[in-house]
Amino acid sequence: MKGDGSEAAGVRPAGDDIEGLSYERALAELDQIIERLERGAVALDEAIAAYERGARLAQHCGSLLDRTEQKVTQLVVGAGGRITEKPLEPEREGAELPIVPPGAPLTPAPHRGDALDIDPDEIPF
Repeated sequence: MKGDGSEAAGVRPAGDDIEGLSYERALAELDQIIERLERGAVALDEAIAAYERGARLAQHCGSLLDRTEQKVTQLVVGAGGRITEKPLEPEREGAELPIVPPGAPLTPAPHRGDALDIDPDEIPF
C-alpha cells in the first residue's frame, strides 16, 4: 500500500504482524495512534484505520499481560529462612484492606475481632 500516505502518517498496513510485537512496542505504537487521533488532524479513512489498528494493539497488549500474569510467582521465605516460589494469588475483588498508619502494629482493630490470616512460614519476600 505504498503511496496512500498511511505509513507516513504513522498507521502501518493491516498486514503487519501485531502478534510479533513486544508489549513495550505495541504499547508505544498504541500511544502514538491515540496521540494522533486526539490531535484530530487525520483524514477520516486514516482515522478509521488507525482506530482499528489501535484496537488490535490494545487486544494484543491485554493478551500479553494475561499470559504474563499467569507466569508470575512470588518469592516466599519459608521455615528456616528457605526461599521458595509459589504462584501469585491475585487479590480478591471487593476485599477491603485496612488502612494502617506508619509504625502501627499489624494487628486487627480490637472492635473487629478478626484474626490475621498470616502463616509465619510463608511471609512474602
